[in-house]
Amino acid sequence: MIASGDSPSGCAGAKAPRIGALRTLFAILALAAAVRVANLALMSRLPIADFQRAWQESDMAFNWTWSGRILAGDVLGRDTVYEYTDWMQSMAPLDTWQRWWGGQHIFYQAPLYPYTLAGMRLVAGDGFWSVGLCQALLGVASVALVFLLAARLFGGAVPAIAAVGAALYGPFLLHEPFLLRDSLAVTTSLLLLWCLVRSGDSVARWLVAGMLFTLAVLARESALLFGPFVALWMVQRFRAQPRLLGRVALALVAGCAAGFAPLVARNVAVGAPPLSFSTRAIEIFLDGNAVDSGLVGLKIPAATRTVLEQADGHLGRAVRSTLATYGGEWRRLVANEWFKLRAVFARYEGMDDVNWYYFVDRSPLLRFSLRYDLVLALGVLGLWLDRRNAGRHRLLWYFLLAAVGGLMYGTIVGRYRLAMTAVLILYAAVAVDWLARELAARRWRAAVPAVLAAIALGILSAHLLPSAERLQRYRPDEFHIAARSYYDGGDPARAFDELASGLETAPAGPDQPTLPPRYDNLLALPFVRVAHELGRDRDAATELERLAAAHPADGSIEQLLGFVYRDGLGKADEADRHFARAATLGVQ
Repeated sequence: MIASGDSPSGCAGAKAPRIGALRTLFAILALAAAVRVANLALMSRLPIADFQRAWQESDMAFNWTWSGRILAGDVLGRDTVYEYTDWMQSMAPLDTWQRWWGGQHIFYQAPLYPYTLAGMRLVAGDGFWSVGLCQALLGVASVALVFLLAARLFGGAVPAIAAVGAALYGPFLLHEPFLLRDSLAVTTSLLLLWCLVRSGDSVARWLVAGMLFTLAVLARESALLFGPFVALWMVQRFRAQPRLLGRVALALVAGCAAGFAPLVARNVAVGAPPLSFSTRAIEIFLDGNAVDSGLVGLKIPAATRTVLEQADGHLGRAVRSTLATYGGEWRRLVANEWFKLRAVFARYEGMDDVNWYYFVDRSPLLRFSLRYDLVLALGVLGLWLDRRNAGRHRLLWYFLLAAVGGLMYGTIVGRYRLAMTAVLILYAAVAVDWLARELAARRWRAAVPAVLAAIALGILSAHLLPSAERLQRYRPDEFHIAARSYYDGGDPARAFDELASGLETAPAGPDQPTLPPRYDNLLALPFVRVAHELGRDRDAATELERLAAAHPADGSIEQLLGFVYRDGLGKADEADRHFARAATLGVQ
């Protein structure tokens, strides 16, 4: 029987919001899955889809090799896999690098992704679609976690708006098909946050949170910086209940210990330092903080060998030696750090392994996807609007602070800020929800200034790094890889067009009197030879003339023009003029 005052309709009413929320979540997850399948279809048509496994200068090939070694039976990593790229080989032999890293059995980087990738390959196979769909599931899981986290902290329409934003965010979509660890880092970070906000005073949940913290750290090393903030947040929550604070703190530490236990056991078994799990700390700090650091993207500082020798595997020495490269010019250090801080909030997607701008040009899905500058502008507005609830949501604020700190530790690369962006999307949803309600109620005095502020923030983000965006927007690597693949596949015409497109992206101007580094990979034999095979010597001459005008001090361009006019077009006088110009510029 139903007691007085109870009713079936009352029960149904209580369940209705949950059912509605689940339907909304499933609809958004279906959208996220459909978008990711479409993205995989677009990416599968590009040569990089397969070439990423063989591109030895990239993290992608390294991750593929490492996961393959695991599948071959070296589960403990006794024969530890390391990146050993061309620039590293030119600097020192591998055993020297291993000494600089602190030993030959320390994992090269946080190991969770290669083991996860090995699991994907074991279950689904090695094909691009097989692995890509598995990684797309990580993306869909991140969308679900964004929804659940927003529902826990904000409610209303915010969860749906945030989840749709995560489903359509372009940099998420770009990186998920590639053999990179950043998508996994987003998922583990969101899972940790969701567990923490649900932990309450449950010792069991704090134990699980400790394990998930370990997973986040083993996905990306910079998650360690979030640890002190978690401890601070825990103290702030339970300072009035010291006994409960002690229990949950002990549970959190126990969870971390349980999470790290397999790593410690592995290290003991192979002879590595028990708590080591990555060699990246020294190099990342050096690359991001030396006096001649690239600051955005990757540039090898001139003092790299000196600093590594002086550090000899010790982070403290590496920090001191890196700062010593300034020679006491601390204003330059401040200027570099200020530049990096601007880069964190700039719309420019600093490249490493994959170039956002190259793929946007080839994917209509990415071209119309959600971009960082819009998320940032709305996210900052959402943080401002939510400032009264900052005490209840301070865990998210702490996560953002830790994420910025992790970015400032090294160089600023677009994919390194994906986890931070996942949280910014929550606050962007807060702003969109608030603006929608204000506009619907015609409260213009509140809504219009907020819209103008968001527009101003977006414009500011677009103009924080104008020189870097102009000079580093593209690079020749993707064009060269694609052209080589097209040519080897029997399509020289498409290879020529790819090479020509790459040459058109070369930065020009008074500060670029010669062609930028590595563009000669497109210019020399590939471009001229393919043009000659196709009977398009005139097109090659036209492009080379344009390049010569844009880079008037580059003798190699003039020399190539001489060859094209002499051997391709049969114009001896033109050839002699360009050969003479090349000789004047020091090229014989």
